[in-house]
Amino acid sequence: MDVKEATEKAVEHFKKFYPNVEKVQLEEVEITDDDKYWNIVLSFENMETTPLSYLQIGQQRTFKVFKIDANTGKVRSMKIRNLK
Repeated sequence: MDVKEATEKAVEHFKKFYPNVEKVQLEEVEITDDDKYWNIVLSFENMETTPLSYLQIGQQRTFKVFKIDANTGKVRSMKIRNLK
């Protein structure tokens, strides 16, 4: 599986859980040193409408990390990536 296919698998998996989210963006792509997994980072605009969200300047983005099996294309995990 190449990088394009792995990215498509991550986006497909993401949309199953977040079907109404728009503006999904590819942020990072990495294959593990042993070539077994692709790590794909996607981001999207955080559309929360809490009282505090109106006070924040600019758009907040949420990041998700997908671990994709490089041989089968199976999504092994989807995690939140926190930026500090």
